[in-house]
Amino acid sequence: MSIEFVRRVDGLTYRYRRDGEFNGRPMFKRLDLDLWCRWLPERGWCTVTVDGTANGWPLSGRTGEGAFPTLGPWRSWKAGKSYLYDLRGTDGPAAGTGGLTAR
Repeated sequence: MSIEFVRRVDGLTYRYRRDGEFNGRPMFKRLDLDLWCRWLPERGWCTVTVDGTANGWPLSGRTGEGAFPTLGPWRSWKAGKSYLYDLRGTDGPAAGTGGLTAR
C-alpha cells in the first residue's frame, strides 16, 4: 500500500510506502528521505521528521481515530514555508483510494 502527497502549487509529488506500524496503526515512509506519515496520539495523523517533529497535517485538523491517513488537502510547515498538498492513495484494495478514506 502506498500514498503520495502532491503539492498544489507545482505538482511536485512525494511518494510514501507502507513500512510497519506505529502506535497500532500503519506508518508510511517517504521513498527518498527519512520522513514519515504516522498517527500520533497527541496529534492524530501527521507527517514527521526522523526525530519525530511533526510538520504536516490534514486541513480538517486532528483526524482522531482513523485507521489510515485522511485523503485530501494537507498543509505542511517547515523552515518558515507552508505548502498545500493533496494526499492520494496509489494502490490497495479499493481502486484509486489505496484502502484509505476521504473525510
